[in-house]
Amino acid sequence: MNRACLNLIFRACLCWAVAQLAPASAEEAVGSPGVLPGSFLLASGEGVSVFDRDGAMQFGHFCNTLKDGKPGPVELDDVVYDGWRLPSGNYLYSSRRWVRELTPDGKVVWEFRLTAPTELKTCVPLPNGDVMTLDAERMELVQVTDQGRREVKRIPVPTKKEATHPLAHWRSLLLRRTPAGTHLLALVHEKAFIEVDESGNELWRHPVPNLPVAAERLANGNTLMSWSGGLIEAAPDHRVVWELKTSDIAEFPVFVFGGFHRFPNGNILIANMDGHFKEAGQNRVQVFEVNRDKQVVWTLGVEAFAGKKPGTPEPRTGLVEHRIVGLQWLGPTASTSSSK
Repeated sequence: MNRACLNLIFRACLCWAVAQLAPASAEEAVGSPGVLPGSFLLASGEGVSVFDRDGAMQFGHFCNTLKDGKPGPVELDDVVYDGWRLPSGNYLYSSRRWVRELTPDGKVVWEFRLTAPTELKTCVPLPNGDVMTLDAERMELVQVTDQGRREVKRIPVPTKKEATHPLAHWRSLLLRRTPAGTHLLALVHEKAFIEVDESGNELWRHPVPNLPVAAERLANGNTLMSWSGGLIEAAPDHRVVWELKTSDIAEFPVFVFGGFHRFPNGNILIANMDGHFKEAGQNRVQVFEVNRDKQVVWTLGVEAFAGKKPGTPEPRTGLVEHRIVGLQWLGPTASTSSSK
């Protein structure tokens, strides 16, 4: 066999090996090891949407629209951070100023609103049908009932006064409920996650290097937390048992580790929150999945949003960003709905 033939064989083998190492794209999700089929809800700057593993949008409701292929701006009061699909099939989502419930055909069922300078950002459906949100000006959890018409109670959030930012915008991000009925809240300026009970007692606090986003209490009792530069799984005694950092992801830029979902096999689905990215093309991956060995096993590229999910223009650069913060895994039985 001559040298030319050997070179051809070597190049073919090399290409095959590289292909095996590449993360599965949305189109390649089915059949990828450990990657479950299904769909997920995204709470992004301009609204809420549901996409499946193939990159198809099953539902979308947005505060702006596309014109000549470009998205319009979104008012600051309407910038969305958090969202859920409810067992009824309706959608619960929240912005800086309001929490709303939305039908699958895009009709607002009810709204709970607070005025500036406070901010809400987050919402959590409770087992009895009420909703928990946050008044970041007063730093109180607010439980609302009767379709947002009444406040059931307010729970004070213990904060370190010397570390409390003067502006409500920089005080908090997402709130999550634990299986025990306590509440985990991201305290932005304090760079920590805090757990409080129904009386507002501080039960647990864990610091992170910067910008805490969301936390989840796992079945094993540990807490998984996302912050701008990674994910941390910490035991109740604060011992870090697993960590993923930006530097562990070599395939594409990660801007802010946003909302996430951990699967039973240890894989984690993660939103890549692209707010204020600097150069075109940097935000090419919007959602990705890693396994326990920190290998990227699946990605959803920004091309899946083209012509469907508008995104919002960044005021200074004009680049279209999607600002995905909240993420909810809906599973393989998610029904399709019309977009609006």
